Amino acid sequence: MPRALLLSLLFAGQALAGPNAETPASALPQPAVGTIPDDVLAAAREARHLPLADRMEAVSRVLLGRPYVADPMGEGHGFDADPVARYDAFDCLTFTEEVLALSLSGDPAHAASIRASLRYDDARIDYVHRRHFMELQWVPAVVRDGWLRDATGDYGTVVHMEKTVDAATWAGWGPRSKFQHTDEELPSGTMALDVLPLEQAIAVADTVRPGSVILTVRQDRAGVPIWTTHVGFVVRTEDGIRLRHATKLGSGGTKEHGLRWYLEHIRSYRWKVAGITILEPVELGPRSTGSVRP
Repeated sequence: MPRALLLSLLFAGQALAGPNAETPASALPQPAVGTIPDDVLAAAREARHLPLADRMEAVSRVLLGRPYVADPMGEGHGFDADPVARYDAFDCLTFTEEVLALSLSGDPAHAASIRASLRYDDARIDYVHRRHFMELQWVPAVVRDGWLRDATGDYGTVVHMEKTVDAATWAGWGPRSKFQHTDEELPSGTMALDVLPLEQAIAVADTVRPGSVILTVRQDRAGVPIWTTHVGFVVRTEDGIRLRHATKLGSGGTKEHGLRWYLEHIRSYRWKVAGITILEPVELGPRSTGSVRP
């Protein structure tokens, strides 16, 4: 079970605004691997001299209206043979990663390198090196590597969540059998997040800086090595501060909701939401075609 599918399954059944919508991957035409559509290319290139948050808004605007598909991407071979990149369908994490990759690159031709650096350890595109687990792998790695910074504390008093994950945790966790890892390949250690409590997050929703990546963090459950069940990013439009995300809410797909509305909505989830973590993408520097980090 790749990490994007895990997020999808954890998120499933929690949206109460309307029926969940998900298009089976098998029902969609398989795109050419890595082929960026002309309209996406044009949007990325036209926006390349804008500030990072504006680039994210421009690129993601073109990608709105795509269907939601759980775990639409893989390594193109092996256990998860889905394409490494596609633009006709997304889930929450692949949508966020693709927008970041296109927006951070000096030219969309370099987006694949950045995507690999966000998604894989050492940019090695294979199943075991994929960052399947948000708290143990994805978040600490993208912060350590300088792609994003933890800005949660900029918005109020955070609650620090911390938990030890070891072999016994994995052995007792039902979904472990879905992962094609050996016991030794599963991550262990301390998972930790700074979390802005939900009511505080609602109070400051209109001040969250555009471009920020928002993680929906649930309350801890004994024996479960997961807190984060959804991810999206903030844009500013004429309608205010919005969360753009690939979601099952309503008719599903890549869409946007008012950030405050979304935060108020998730109060009702059965698995209670502890709050949000806010990660801010780091501008690489002057716009150039060679903006991939050494």
